[in-house]
Amino acid sequence: MPILSLSSKDLQTYQKRLTQLAHTEDSFAVIKELHQRLTVNEAELKKLEFAVNLLQIQGNHDLQKDAVKKEHQKLKDIRQTIDDRILIVEQKLYLGIPDDLDEMEQLIAEQEAIVADQEKLNEDELSLLEKMSQIDVAFGKQLAEIDQSRSNRELPLNAKLESALQQVEAAQKQTELRSKMLSFLPILLVPIILDCIAYKIGINGSNPLIFSHYIFLMSLIVIQIFFADQIRIKIFSFLAVKQCDLFFKQISDSLSELEKTKRQIETKHSIKAEDILSLDMS
Repeated sequence: MPILSLSSKDLQTYQKRLTQLAHTEDSFAVIKELHQRLTVNEAELKKLEFAVNLLQIQGNHDLQKDAVKKEHQKLKDIRQTIDDRILIVEQKLYLGIPDDLDEMEQLIAEQEAIVADQEKLNEDELSLLEKMSQIDVAFGKQLAEIDQSRSNRELPLNAKLESALQQVEAAQKQTELRSKMLSFLPILLVPIILDCIAYKIGINGSNPLIFSHYIFLMSLIVIQIFFADQIRIKIFSFLAVKQCDLFFKQISDSLSELEKTKRQIETKHSIKAEDILSLDMS
């Protein structure tokens, strides 16, 4: 089953779920799940940015091609005009060389003008062909660059997710270790307090060495057997809740930033992310 992206409503549901979990180990599992879903949001944002860039590049290329087509049409019109002028001159010459000197000079001048216009037209056509080639080359380079970015966009996201999951696992292990260390305080403190009370009222005798006192040893054994695990669980639960709350806030802030960036893109380009993401550009 594919992992779905995360929404603000989903985040509220997860927050309620975290407060209702009976086992704190499950809280870290929920945090991992949130990171996985947040990665989908990040991937969708990357896809949106890629799609917008691609559409921009394609749009700019289309505008350039349209401009070139208009220039090409102008050159075609000019060539047609020149062809018409050539035809007129040929028709006049077909009727014979005119006897009128002025008319003859006009024909010669027209022929020279036609040749000059043809040379200029040829230069303009070559220039336009070069321009078209440059546009196509630039477009190809842009497509190659954006295609490379598309190919590489999943690598940093996967690495980021892996790092986040490892961080959660490390935090869970650290919390377990801290809870075990902190649990020694009440496990030792309660027998010490009971021993002090017993010593003051004379139950333990006059020996000040605490480890030789019956009350201390008995209370330590009782707490270790019946209450130590509960104490560790309570401390672990407290520390885990604090740690998961911190992770949850980080995820919530990241989601807010992603949503903000997505809205900025939508506003800037007058698009809807859902429409763009539905296009097959992956």
